Amino acid sequence: MADETILILANGAWEGTTRLDALVDRADRIVATDGAWAKAVAAGVRVDRVVGDLDSLTPTQRAALCASAIDVESHDPDKDLTDLELAVDGELMRSPRTLIVFGAFGGRIDHTFANVLMLEKAILHGAQVELIAGQETAWLVRNEIEIPGGRPGDPVSLIPLTENAVVRTAGLRYRLVDETLVRASAHGISNVIEAPPAHVAVRSGTLLVVHGVPEEAPR
Repeated sequence: MADETILILANGAWEGTTRLDALVDRADRIVATDGAWAKAVAAGVRVDRVVGDLDSLTPTQRAALCASAIDVESHDPDKDLTDLELAVDGELMRSPRTLIVFGAFGGRIDHTFANVLMLEKAILHGAQVELIAGQETAWLVRNEIEIPGGRPGDPVSLIPLTENAVVRTAGLRYRLVDETLVRASAHGISNVIEAPPAHVAVRSGTLLVVHGVPEEAPR
């Protein structure tokens, strides 16, 4: 199980179904949180497990889910953790190599922000964390990453999640050489890939690396 790639489908904004198809192909296991299961059914995506309080499903959908062969972990709506955190905690017990989260953004800003911070626990378990939102991909990084599929002109933002992060980059227009980025500054926003493959190394701290695709160059 340590070499698994696990895809978790959250019930936020779903965009880029073409990207979702590619993620499904990469995944060894797919878990949906609550209402994301209904979206997965509509998109024709197979799901191995559903986690949550099921309050985002209609009675008909709940009946269909419970009648299926899918593993369902149902929780009381009056709970301390979000459906996504419950799903992440359960999958981290499998010690996956990669945890991909699709649909964790959009809607409420409190949920979006909490989801990013909550996923720090995954890197503490040794998993690579990848967040997909529209045409953007974000990674939580504590060591280093080579940005896959980057092309010249693609925007890349480096956002410290810890109070500061010491960062070294290669392949970006504005090169950082063991520079300290602080959480209270937007200094790391809107860098640009100049010479792929772009590489980001974090000497200390935790960094959110966001790779976007210009609107005129969708993939």
